[in-house]
Amino acid sequence: MNSVQNLKAAISKECDTVPLLQVTSMCKAKTNKRRRLGPKPVVQLAHGVKGTLLKEAPGNVIITNPHDAAAVYMSGCYGKGSMSKGAPTGLLDQSEHLILSPCEAMYLVEVGALILIQPELKQVCRSDLYKLWMNHDAGFCEKFIIYKHFRDKKYTVRSGIKYGGDFMLYTGDPNTSHAAYVVKVMTTAQEPLWTDVNALRRVSESVAKESVLSYVSFSHANDRNNPDCVDSAIVSHVLLKRWIPERDREIASQKLEKMKE
Repeated sequence: MNSVQNLKAAISKECDTVPLLQVTSMCKAKTNKRRRLGPKPVVQLAHGVKGTLLKEAPGNVIITNPHDAAAVYMSGCYGKGSMSKGAPTGLLDQSEHLILSPCEAMYLVEVGALILIQPELKQVCRSDLYKLWMNHDAGFCEKFIIYKHFRDKKYTVRSGIKYGGDFMLYTGDPNTSHAAYVVKVMTTAQEPLWTDVNALRRVSESVAKESVLSYVSFSHANDRNNPDCVDSAIVSHVLLKRWIPERDREIASQKLEKMKE
């Protein structure tokens, strides 16, 4: 039994005393078939979980209640353990807490799964959260819009920092499958150099992933200062692939043959 199964089994034992979300089986994607699989939801989201907002940059959120933390993580692999690298197996025995990134926390707030409070036990409203995270990261607006875009499409979205991107996209549980894409958000606050983009593509190829550049546009420049811009923003993507002349000539010749038939 792996660490994720241990966590699910531990949650099941507590269901008589704590109202947790309904846990369903996680989808497992084989490495050589992951690009054929469409995104699948992992489980149903929890609701009304309380988390504490840390005002220090980058503005992460911590959930200390062990059952709430386990429920949030199991509802879609949100957050990471404060002590573990993989699945946070120490949540229920309180040996670690669950830490959410600003994008993860904002998304859970938007869908009603999370209520954020400050250390002085005061609830934080959505607009104040948006301003706080924009102050910490000028590109938070675009990053959150892209994060929400892929979460709404049922991808499991995790940090892509170790591959030089912003996010990694999984079609199932990250503990049992590999990411198919590395996403780089092209923000207006910090436009990356194309040398950096090329480096991202080379790194992604070396680990059998595809690189995606995601763009966000607004009807008005000032829209990004308002959290309501999330609903009206326009999202577009560019899939990066290396140009191989031999492959392109072969494809062109095949198309020409079909036209002659």
